Amino acid sequence: MKQEQLKREKPDYWLILVTFLLLGFGLVMVFSASYYKGLLDYHDSYYFIKKQLAFGLVGLVLFFIISNIHYSIYKKWVGFLLILSILLLILVLILGDETNGAKRWLEFQSVSFQPSEFVKLTMIIYTASIMVKKQPVIHQFKRAIAPPLVVIGIICSLLVLEPHFSATVIILFTSLVIIFCAGARLKHLFLLFLSGVPVLLVTLYMSDYRVKRLVTVFNPFSDPQGSGYQTIYSLYAIGPGGITGAGLGNSIQKMAYLPEAHNDFIFSIVAEELGFIGGASLICLFIIFIIRGIRISLQAPDQFGTLLGIGIVTLLGVETIFNLGVVTALLPVTGISLPFISYGGTSLVLKLMAMGILLNISRYRKVKSTKTKQVRAIQT
Repeated sequence: MKQEQLKREKPDYWLILVTFLLLGFGLVMVFSASYYKGLLDYHDSYYFIKKQLAFGLVGLVLFFIISNIHYSIYKKWVGFLLILSILLLILVLILGDETNGAKRWLEFQSVSFQPSEFVKLTMIIYTASIMVKKQPVIHQFKRAIAPPLVVIGIICSLLVLEPHFSATVIILFTSLVIIFCAGARLKHLFLLFLSGVPVLLVTLYMSDYRVKRLVTVFNPFSDPQGSGYQTIYSLYAIGPGGITGAGLGNSIQKMAYLPEAHNDFIFSIVAEELGFIGGASLICLFIIFIIRGIRISLQAPDQFGTLLGIGIVTLLGVETIFNLGVVTALLPVTGISLPFISYGGTSLVLKLMAMGILLNISRYRKVKSTKTKQVRAIQT
């Protein structure tokens, strides 16, 4: 029988490298994509990059602090995190600033905070924690799957009221991946999926703009000045990029043509300025992150670490896929930003915190004892 012991090891340096590369790439592209808008709206070309740099520094400090805090501590605080998440979502419905018909932001003087980003991380911690506790009854739907679904349903209902449909879908998908990896029966998950589709369809058809966005995916030129506008100009940006692009800073579409060029559609500017090489390099960074993240999760010393790591990887991976699908006209416009690359202080800080948790998981791995290694060396 293999003797195993746990010890604190060095962190995964590949994960640190990828995090720094994504952060640096994002800061450069935020400045390039936003300097014209900053000059036009705030008479300061550096307006957006200064704010993003400030949030990046805060995020980096938290990244290193959290990477040195044992991940198991979050199980003790999961109740507090859940209550705080619910209070923040209720607070944003009451006091949140309304933008484009949705209340998603809380304003503190000149600083904006988006509670849904905090809630995403909280739900990963909660789902991973509760599924570990439900292991003795994991094959019983009523006792293992139903209780966490009630909590997830409450959170998602509050998000729908904002409304924040994309965050709802991401949380549902991420939570289901964690539940699946915890050992839940496929039959239960399939039935759950079938029962959830009508709910999502009803929510989708509650707002006409969501239906229009879905329709314009197939033909954005059917409404070029309305729901298809962003998709069309996103393609106008990506198309001329070619292999090497127009050069950093030389985008045309960011000059008041493509809305949210520094945010949701920043990849379009990446493709326009840096071409296929720049876009493919960025995608490769995300692929490396996913591979390292899965490896770290599978090497975690306990199931909570594995599920927590899988949840973080799933969250960032799904957001990346959704964003790339939107800018390339494969998915309807959803308002999902590109992790680490798009402008947004709350998202950047919370993503760096999540990476800090994943980095801490990488410090603790199952290590075969020295005696076992010596025996195997003699045998070979």
